[in-house]
Amino acid sequence: MVALIIAGILISGFYPAFVLSSFKPIAVLKGRFITSRKGIVLRKVLVVGQFAVTVALIIGSFLVYKQMQYVSNQDLGFNMSQMLIVKPPLLTNWDSTFIIKQNAFIEEVKQLPHVSGAAYSWRLPGDEWGRNFDVRRKDVQNETHFSVRTMGISPDYISVYQIRLLAGSNFATTDYNPDWDKLHDVILNETAAKLFGFKSPQDAIGKQIIQRNQTWDIKGVIADFHEKSLKYAIEPAMFYPATNIASPFSIKVDAMNLSSTIAALKKKYDVFFPGNIFDYFFLDEKFNQQYASDRLFGIVFAIFAGFAIFIACLGLLGLSLFATIQRTKEIGIRKVVGASVSNIVMLLSKDFITLVFIAFVIASPIAWYVMNNWLHNYAYRINISWSIFFVAGLLVVVIALVTISFEAIKAATENPIKSLRTE
Repeated sequence: MVALIIAGILISGFYPAFVLSSFKPIAVLKGRFITSRKGIVLRKVLVVGQFAVTVALIIGSFLVYKQMQYVSNQDLGFNMSQMLIVKPPLLTNWDSTFIIKQNAFIEEVKQLPHVSGAAYSWRLPGDEWGRNFDVRRKDVQNETHFSVRTMGISPDYISVYQIRLLAGSNFATTDYNPDWDKLHDVILNETAAKLFGFKSPQDAIGKQIIQRNQTWDIKGVIADFHEKSLKYAIEPAMFYPATNIASPFSIKVDAMNLSSTIAALKKKYDVFFPGNIFDYFFLDEKFNQQYASDRLFGIVFAIFAGFAIFIACLGLLGLSLFATIQRTKEIGIRKVVGASVSNIVMLLSKDFITLVFIAFVIASPIAWYVMNNWLHNYAYRINISWSIFFVAGLLVVVIALVTISFEAIKAATENPIKSLRTE
């Protein structure tokens, strides 16, 4: 930043010094230095460069905004609205009666007013789930082993999160056992069922898969849901009827009387897990934190687009003022022979609009390339529509016309006699 500031100061000082020192005194006295072709070309190049940056930033801002709108409105396959997450206890989770207390706490919470459901799970949507690299079908003579995400859930997890059950049935309380070796039922998501080669969700029911040396019966198949942000594709997953000591509680609450509901939850929590801190948060806030850096990226784009527009308008205003002064007598003559204000404004504006158009042509492919690469960070993303480029170009043209019009209208409404006397 320091180097850029120093470079900017030096360039802004040295350039006028070099230009002024290069003028020939005789040409200056005759007034011909202002028509230097090199100077005019440089000024136009600077304006084109400024507006090219502006167009690229505006297009980028639009695309970031539309992608953020897309991920905000996308159906995730589960419902996390008003989902209160209570963190698991830390002090008593090694108690031999912990699983009993955990289940009893869930049952007590479900009886509270303004609570429509409660469940626990190894991980939450948005967390990094576990993975098993050694899973295969038992009824197929195929040595291909697959990598599958794994998750332990309570019987109410699927209903609390409103995940669709495509085939089979949900876990029953009899499916659970503290001894891992005695577990045998499993639920797959749709992607996992396809990965194992089942023709349909119904085709998977009753079949078996082998995870390392343990055989599992497929009890159900659920619809896919986005366990992580839309940057990632949905992965195959298998769900166990199991718990662990670090399973957070997912509690579906009503928006009404939220403070009293939280107070009631804390009271229950303190009874079952005395000495532990009652800590909670809402799932949607945590899940959407995955997009925090991208939203910040969009804000930065918008801020710099604003600065770029301001700087480009200053450059365009200076160039239009310079051109107007050069053509003062021409404007006066045109007015004398009958040119209207609109004719003169159009005369002075068309050259600058051409510069803006050139800037648009230069900036568009660059903006498309950069933003297309950024969108590839998302497995689920918008398509880049050319309407965005059209809107950005139109916006820049309007901004340029407004900027130019100040000097153009002023010159067009001047008294032609005064213009013709200008030296």
